[in-house]
Amino acid sequence: MVFGDSDMFRPEHVIEFYKLIGGGQRDAGWGREHMSKNRLAILPNLTHYEMSMSPALVAAALPFLDGKSGAGNWAEQDSTDKRSGK
Repeated sequence: MVFGDSDMFRPEHVIEFYKLIGGGQRDAGWGREHMSKNRLAILPNLTHYEMSMSPALVAAALPFLDGKSGAGNWAEQDSTDKRSGK
């Protein structure tokens, strides 16, 4: 689900709809083991009228459509930090 932060849908309704399809029911877990298969994106500075023309829509939706989460878990982040010397 993708909405704009200035969308016609009020944020509380967006969240309720997301919960109805199984999102946001519990913490995803340290290793993302409980991550919902559903995703919610609220894009900044957009309305539903202009969202389809925004590059932010592609950046938010494409990883989901490609089956990627776009974010690693803490273990992956830690190993990346160690390799880069952070």
